[in-house]
Amino acid sequence: MSLLTVKRSQHEFGFSDDSFRSTVPDVLIHLHIPKTGGTSLNSIVQHGFRTDEVLGITVFGYPGTEQRDALGLIRYEYFQQQIASHNADDLRRIRYITGHLPFGLHRLFNRPAKYFSVIRQPVDRVMSDFFFGIESNEPYQINGRTIALEEFVESDDVRSRNYQVRVLSGCPELVSRSVPVQRLHLEQAKHNIEDYFLAVAPLERMTELALLIRQTYNWPMRRLLTEYKLKSSGKPRVSEVSSRLIKTIEQCNTYDAELYEWVQKQFARRCQFFEPQLSRNLRRYNIISGMLNDAGQILPWQLRKRLAQVFFYA
Repeated sequence: MSLLTVKRSQHEFGFSDDSFRSTVPDVLIHLHIPKTGGTSLNSIVQHGFRTDEVLGITVFGYPGTEQRDALGLIRYEYFQQQIASHNADDLRRIRYITGHLPFGLHRLFNRPAKYFSVIRQPVDRVMSDFFFGIESNEPYQINGRTIALEEFVESDDVRSRNYQVRVLSGCPELVSRSVPVQRLHLEQAKHNIEDYFLAVAPLERMTELALLIRQTYNWPMRRLLTEYKLKSSGKPRVSEVSSRLIKTIEQCNTYDAELYEWVQKQFARRCQFFEPQLSRNLRRYNIISGMLNDAGQILPWQLRKRLAQVFFYA
């Protein structure tokens, strides 16, 4: 690819190194779609900010507390209350917000705000969501009766049907299970990503997303290194689920699948303008992070935490 072609493509897609750096927001919002690797991503990105710059919004219960809507996201009104509980000085210091948040929170700030997020192949996401409920002792139920995966998939639960489009479109009507996702909602989700997001990446490229955020903020590499975490072990492989059930999940998530493919292509185009440095940084990150994770399996949590604080901010 010639330099002229790269320059033309950068202008067409708005993905140049300079333009990416110029989009540094005053407030960065991690829109964590459930079961898309968001906890791991947050543990990477959050180290880039000071403790007093971070606002993590968490409520207990999965998902049916009064602070959550039918999508399992924190209600907009509840977030407003949390913001209102901070004094003006504390609120001005906030630069990073994370949680299972609804789209639209940027309107609550009088400073430039951008989102970032990860989406996942919909069959994997639906299965992970279902089995996470079991592991968390909060299984999906119908009329007080715990249901099997087949019943969950064949029900009209919003979390099994184009859930990622429902979240990213920000359309309030999609909170209701009686309203099906349509193409106009998919197009709205794409529009939101293009206009309000620093970037959205597929799950398998989550680390590269973190590296691009690092480049935006000009952080040292050590700010991104995450801590060791135990992996969930309760979810079966896709190959262990019947082909009929897989087909049903796919049919119920056609718009999520289309959005996933679109994000894959868009993010790949963005990444190509940061090569070969991005690939070098990715290899470097994987080597160092792997060593830290190996050590994390044998070190006590408190010691890991203290070493991480010294390492990240010394």
